[in-house]
Amino acid sequence: MKFPKIIGRREMMQAALLGSVTGIVGVLLFILLLNSMDSQFTSSQLDEDMIPVTSQQREDNGFVANEGFTEQFYAKQHGVFSSFEAATEFVYGYASLNTSAVVDIDGTFYVWSGVSTTKEDIVPSDDPPSFTKAFRFSAASCEQDELKNLPSLLKSNDPAKFYFEGVEIPDNIPSDWQTLTFALSSISKDLSVVRMHLLAHYFTENECLKIEF
Repeated sequence: MKFPKIIGRREMMQAALLGSVTGIVGVLLFILLLNSMDSQFTSSQLDEDMIPVTSQQREDNGFVANEGFTEQFYAKQHGVFSSFEAATEFVYGYASLNTSAVVDIDGTFYVWSGVSTTKEDIVPSDDPPSFTKAFRFSAASCEQDELKNLPSLLKSNDPAKFYFEGVEIPDNIPSDWQTLTFALSSISKDLSVVRMHLLAHYFTENECLKIEF
């Protein structure tokens, strides 16, 4: 599937969450777009662009958080691709991936359907197959307090820490946090899905944030 040259891959990957800045409708339209794309890739083309899962697996080596600026997370991963087009075509082939994210990490495109704080929270799936991918999300290189706070903020399993319902809103959160969480709440009530999209959004927008395997 090819996109017009005037639209870069980075902009296309941001469409799901950046649309939410203009309201819930923008986010929902992105999901509808994924489900209405015309397929132009063949199965053989997808196989060529897909990176073998076994080459991507790493063991959790007992990582310890760094002063609150780095945290360990676990992604529910379905595929790894060498191009964004191949990754989105893969997503298009499964209705169950309609709330998934394609995350560009150093030019490799990962299809995730959720990000959890513990390995035990990942529920395996068979269609499409999935496995647990451990990674570290680091804000150690960031200077802004709202970005440095992101790993620990996303590490919480308390919905109130995401939506700030009935609690005081802290000063050190990104300015668009509430807009995004409000829009994402209309897509899924699953905190792992909301966490995944927030993490992917801020990672894409800020070069100081790092994802390490």
